[in-house]
Amino acid sequence: MKESYELYRDAVDDVWKGWWVAWPLSQRVALGDVLENADGRVRTAGTLTGRGIAFDPRPGTPRNAYKHDARGSVSVVLKAAGSAADGFASLAVADAGARIRFTKGDTAFIVYDGLTETTVADARGLAAALVTRGWDDWDDTLLAVTGVVEAASGTVLTTAESGAFAELRVKVAAGPVQPVLADLAGSASIEGRHALGLEWLGTELTPFFQVVRLRKAWFGKVKKDYGPRQPGRGAAPVPVPPVLLEEAQDDPGAVLEDVSPGEQPPLGFATA
Repeated sequence: MKESYELYRDAVDDVWKGWWVAWPLSQRVALGDVLENADGRVRTAGTLTGRGIAFDPRPGTPRNAYKHDARGSVSVVLKAAGSAADGFASLAVADAGARIRFTKGDTAFIVYDGLTETTVADARGLAAALVTRGWDDWDDTLLAVTGVVEAASGTVLTTAESGAFAELRVKVAAGPVQPVLADLAGSASIEGRHALGLEWLGTELTPFFQVVRLRKAWFGKVKKDYGPRQPGRGAAPVPVPPVLLEEAQDDPGAVLEDVSPGEQPPLGFATA
């Protein structure tokens, strides 16, 4: 039996490879946030601008909605207001909504609507700025958020059992309007359920984000070539060697690396 995080992570991995997921789902993440990944938890550790690192955002890949393709393990029956409620136990004729049935265990139903993506525009500038901080007080546990996907609304349901189901009521325009799948995101309410695990409906969220860090090998190279880091390095600060900044500008990938979702701690964000 898988935990809700595993079910969710497995479900979104087909489309969102390379992206971390907000966990818990209500956790907000912003472009330019700094995170600390240590001791099996992720903690907020300020922002890039708060650490003196300026950046410009730019729009990412245009998106609208996302539905997890459950590969046949979830069936959805949509019901218009005013239509017969055959097969629905919790919805009346006047209700619009949906019946979601899980035909297999260990699966998830996910709908996000109103998606927008934003990324850091200048990778070379960010690499040089992080090298400058790495010369002083930035270590290999710190991550910079360089891409975020925000959603206007979302619904996530998970179950470990075959035969689980949920009935959702949704608000639609007056009259016999047939709801669409996006209507099940966020604005719905669960009126009936059986054997559900996670039940989450929300608005204004950040379901996916990307992070980078200075390569651990970069820290090793700096230590080998210049000795252990000593902030201030004596009576007066020692400037960053120009060769390190040139390397960052010439090839950002030589000093920065995308952090794989496989390194995201399953416990999610620390609460204190």
